[in-house]
Amino acid sequence: MALTNLLAKFTNKETPAEHFFALNLNDEMVRAAVWTVKTGQTRIVNLGKGEAWDGKTKESLLKAVDQSLSVASEGVAPEPSGVIFGLPDVWVDKETINAEKKVYLKFLCDELELKPLGFVVTDTAIIADLKIEEGAPLSAILIQLSTGEINLTLVKLGKIIGSQLVGRSGDLGADTEEGLSRFDKIDTLPARIILYNGSSDFEEDKQQLLSFDWEDKLPFIHFPKVESLSSETTVKAVALAGGSEVAKSLGLEIKEPETKTPAEASAESLGFVRNEDIATKEKPKEESVAAAAMVVEPAPPKPKTEVKPIFEKLKQLWRRLPRLPKSRWLLFLGIGFFGLLILLGWLYWYLPKAKVALYLEPQIVNQELALTLDTETTTVAAGETILPARQVEKSVSGTKTVAVTGSKTIGDPAQGGVTLYNKTTAVKTFTSGTVLLGADQLVFTLDEDTTVASRSAEENSDGVITITPGKADANITAANIGPESNLGTDSRLTFKQFSEDDYYAKTSGLSGGTAREVKAVTQDDLDNLETDLISELVDKARDELKSSLGDDQMLIEQPEELVLTDKNFSQAEGEAADNLSLTGQLDYQGIVYRQAELDLLLKEAIKTKIPENFVISELTDLELGAVTDMILPITYEAKLLPKLDLNEIKKNLAGRFPDKVEPYLVSLPQFVKADIQITPDLPRALKTLPRQTKNINLEIKPAQ
Repeated sequence: MALTNLLAKFTNKETPAEHFFALNLNDEMVRAAVWTVKTGQTRIVNLGKGEAWDGKTKESLLKAVDQSLSVASEGVAPEPSGVIFGLPDVWVDKETINAEKKVYLKFLCDELELKPLGFVVTDTAIIADLKIEEGAPLSAILIQLSTGEINLTLVKLGKIIGSQLVGRSGDLGADTEEGLSRFDKIDTLPARIILYNGSSDFEEDKQQLLSFDWEDKLPFIHFPKVESLSSETTVKAVALAGGSEVAKSLGLEIKEPETKTPAEASAESLGFVRNEDIATKEKPKEESVAAAAMVVEPAPPKPKTEVKPIFEKLKQLWRRLPRLPKSRWLLFLGIGFFGLLILLGWLYWYLPKAKVALYLEPQIVNQELALTLDTETTTVAAGETILPARQVEKSVSGTKTVAVTGSKTIGDPAQGGVTLYNKTTAVKTFTSGTVLLGADQLVFTLDEDTTVASRSAEENSDGVITITPGKADANITAANIGPESNLGTDSRLTFKQFSEDDYYAKTSGLSGGTAREVKAVTQDDLDNLETDLISELVDKARDELKSSLGDDQMLIEQPEELVLTDKNFSQAEGEAADNLSLTGQLDYQGIVYRQAELDLLLKEAIKTKIPENFVISELTDLELGAVTDMILPITYEAKLLPKLDLNEIKKNLAGRFPDKVEPYLVSLPQFVKADIQITPDLPRALKTLPRQTKNINLEIKPAQ
């Protein structure tokens, strides 16, 4: 009978849902979650806290995991035993966990009595989860941060192009540039960077990336957007991406999400490994070696519900009911049926809600304005062009080192002996430093004062007279460095200031001349290093000042030229060195104003240009010029939208089907399009806009 079937639905108890752990790990943090399967979808039940560990000892990891699991399992009965692991890709070799990390996971499972169900690589889990959330395959640069390194993954249309592990230098922008530059044949990079690691708020990391000059250094189409994922998002992605695969293998019914996971994001491509179990696999001879991978074991068959005893009890209950006339039963059933109809009608009339966004073509008005920055004024006066401001100062110091770009030749001059010859009739003394010239324009100098006797004449028996020049030995040194001056014996030299007919010299062997080229400091090196250090210190001072300001306070620079004080270079121009360092101090000055006060002045200034029945939607393209004599030039534009009677629009929308309101919406001034979202998601025949105007949330927005 129909009544029996109806009562069976109320008396049949639903089997309690089974719960499982998800555990996301990296070399610094762990975080746990409890998940289950509900209405064919994986659902997060509880989240544990992120816990730090030392990245080295199993005991530290055990303590952190135990604490996070305890928080995640509070109020969950019975406590789960099955667990899926989310692991960084550096823990995974191809499709299995590397041997070192298996030891840690085996230790955890043994100590905490956990049953390993499988593992999923964290970044691929995030890719799959974001595809479901955003409705399109992900194209982004994923950066997993840790204290000493970053793990960078390049993703295009949901596919991992590759990963790079880069050591951290303190400049996240430069580290990211290094990792991206390692990819070959990349024409364009996705203009989206996503940070995650589960431990940081990422604000400082975001600022480093946002201040980096990406478009000049890498093939970005436009400046990349920088986002971050919380540790909650990461562990949820692990649970949802890996959990659905585990649930299927356990025999649980799983429905595909609206945005289906692409083929490349299957269980295997997510790094999900089956058919091996680190808890049950036979151990090798050495106890310290863990099993190769993990397993997803088939779930035991569910016990069949004992329906026969329930039907027997219902029959007994039916026999005990008072025997009423059939007409009375029909009356009761009719009243119940109409009561149900009234309840459903009331819910249909009052329960639905809608979000309606109307996009209108804005009217653009441009404006130029010169504001006076006044440090004495504290409030904004309507109709004036005076912006209250205050001056701030910040002294910062720092050191910067660069490689030098110049070069110079260094070495030793040649030295050796020489014989001086005097062909005159008078004794000649040559002073130290006297210059002698050799072949190929070689120049030498006399090392000490040297006296040379006059020439002598001797007549032989035949009456032939022989003239012999006077001579003396001395030492000379080459004027220039280099091996060119290493002359052998009997090389003839002449005196720069005397005729060769009177005096000359011959070498007795010169040696020791060497030359080599080394790096040296140039004036450009000095100037460029000073400019770069000033730029870094300006950024540092600006960041420190901004961090001390309120959310509504804005900073602009003073126009004065910024110079270093107490600057000290490690080398001077021309000195040989590989690197050049500069230490200096910068006194930075700025002006602070409040954005709300500026917006008020801008809106007041443009009021005269606003047509009747229009209002300002937003101010855009705001450009601040350079401050001169405390005058701040500004150019901006205002987007104007027509004034609309929102209550009247709601009345015209109430109770109508979304596809039937287009003629009315098109009649609105400057209408472009509408976005209508109705909850709950009723069948098409019942899916109208709410009958109650208070349940319609109406927004007017400028069309892009």
